[in-house]
Amino acid sequence: YVAAVNRGGDAPALIVRVDLASGRVFVRPVAPEVPAGKSLELWYIAAGAQPRSMGLVGSGPENLAIPGGALEKAKFAVTVEPSGGSPTGAPTGPIVYAGDLVRE
Repeated sequence: YVAAVNRGGDAPALIVRVDLASGRVFVRPVAPEVPAGKSLELWYIAAGAQPRSMGLVGSGPENLAIPGGALEKAKFAVTVEPSGGSPTGAPTGPIVYAGDLVRE
C-alpha cells in the first residue's frame, strides 16, 4: 500500500509506503512545511477507529511498525501540533495534509 499525503493538488508533503511482508511503514518527507514553533504529527486512521499517532514528521525518512486496523480503508493525516506533539494523544490542531492508502 502507498499514500501520497498532500494538500490536494500540491506536491506531496510525505510519501507513505506500507510493506505487509516486513510489517513496516516507511515514511519519506518530500516537502512538508512546518510552522514556526510548531510540530507536524502523522496520524494513522483505520476505518471506524480513532486516529493513532505515528509520531512527529521529521526531516528524514522513518521506518515504523504497521499499526493495527484494516488497511483497505485507512488514511494518513498530518496535523499542526504544539512543539513536541499533541499533548492529549489525539489530534488537537488542524489537518494540513491527508492521503488515502491505495494498493501499489
